[in-house]
Amino acid sequence: MAKKVRDTIYNFLDKYRNMSIPAKAGLWFTISAFMQRAVAFLSTPIFTRLLTTEQYGVVSVFNTWEQLIAILCTFNLFYGGFNNGMRDYKDRRDEYVSAIQGLITVITVVWLIVYGVGISFWSELLEMRPHLVLLMFLQIVTGAALSLWAARERFEFKYKALMVITVTNTFLGAVVPIIAILLSPPENGAEARIISHAVSVACVCGCVYIYNLKKGRTFFSKELWKAAFLFNLPLLPHYLSTMILNHSDRIMIGKMVGASEAGIYSVAYSAAMILNILSTSINHSFAPWIYGEIDKRDYSRIAKVGNAMFSGMALILMMLIAFAPECILIFAGTKYTEAVKIIPSVTASLYFIFMYQIFANVEFYYKRNKFIAYASMSGAVLNLILNYFGIKRFGYIAAGYTTLLCYIVFGLSHFFFMRRICNEELNGIRLFDAKSIFGIATGLILFSIIMVFVYPYPVIRYIILLTIVIVAVSNRKKAMKYLKMFKKKER
Repeated sequence: MAKKVRDTIYNFLDKYRNMSIPAKAGLWFTISAFMQRAVAFLSTPIFTRLLTTEQYGVVSVFNTWEQLIAILCTFNLFYGGFNNGMRDYKDRRDEYVSAIQGLITVITVVWLIVYGVGISFWSELLEMRPHLVLLMFLQIVTGAALSLWAARERFEFKYKALMVITVTNTFLGAVVPIIAILLSPPENGAEARIISHAVSVACVCGCVYIYNLKKGRTFFSKELWKAAFLFNLPLLPHYLSTMILNHSDRIMIGKMVGASEAGIYSVAYSAAMILNILSTSINHSFAPWIYGEIDKRDYSRIAKVGNAMFSGMALILMMLIAFAPECILIFAGTKYTEAVKIIPSVTASLYFIFMYQIFANVEFYYKRNKFIAYASMSGAVLNLILNYFGIKRFGYIAAGYTTLLCYIVFGLSHFFFMRRICNEELNGIRLFDAKSIFGIATGLILFSIIMVFVYPYPVIRYIILLTIVIVAVSNRKKAMKYLKMFKKKER
């Protein structure tokens, strides 16, 4: 028995050593992301018990405003367009990271001045004291430094230091606030949580800020600032619209139905969106790879690797949908049983989010970022309209299906934009196998609808789960054949 276990471990290590660098990087990026989410998930019940509902609400408001203001301060310069900078300024990457960090700092200072000019107005609007707002700005600018450094590490498939820094930052961001709350008077719990978290993040990310600046030795560069700013400016509506698409349903349920229903929906949404970490991590590794394939004009492998990724993603999503009742019971308890009905539609939405992420790489490569903004704004507006009428007519469960419909429109929009780019830039060459991708999507949607009616019958669900596992295992060699194309090259 011991020998069998030892041989299994050795075989696993051999397979790991033979993995390509992008595959290893993707694996560790995914592990890192899940560890971060796990820390946040495990710490949330602690905070809900240490803080009163009012105090927890203050913290939630702070976090919501921070997400919105961070988009305005950073323009999300460390996202899609960053890969273009890594490619366009291959020999000046240190300078590029440092300069973009400088640009974010200046934009943040401008917004800080705007806040200072009308401090009483903004404090009332944000429902926050000035010192908390100042901490928010500090957290945003230092957090952006970490995001820039991490984006470069991902682009170059360097995962070891990234694992250590991001997990350390996440761990301190959870543990330090818990200690601070325990040591503070009960009535100061919310401020203790906000201040301690901001300070711990600023300490870790501040070190990264200094490192970026010291290594790049550039704060201002007219060339780099102009290129990055003009590229990301049209994307600002996209990032703001995406935030609306992700948060409007819960806000509207809370106002139109009630806080309890909003809580049930939030549990289901959060449970389903755990797998968004997986899709994002896969794309972090896929984006540099597809840039390299297009650079080399080696288009044939993209569709094959893409099919393997879309198939694998669909199988994983199907497993979550089939396992939804147990998932909700384990993570939330019997009080949230009704959330099971929302899992299928929201989980299926992830396939189309993944679709958008993959297709958007082509749009970013050819700098057609206006297309991205158009799709995002359309999806956000449609989401608001459908949520209003759907929730009003059918109740809060309708929000899951309006979310799915909006992400279908979102994914289709990016597909057509991507195809238009291929027609204009590649003489009609098809980078992806549309028939397979949309065939998988159709099957996933039908599966999610069927499972809603199958949930009361556990035996049938378990048979379906077993079938999914068998299909996945039987096709593993075929999938690995295509994923082996995912080779390292100089970035």
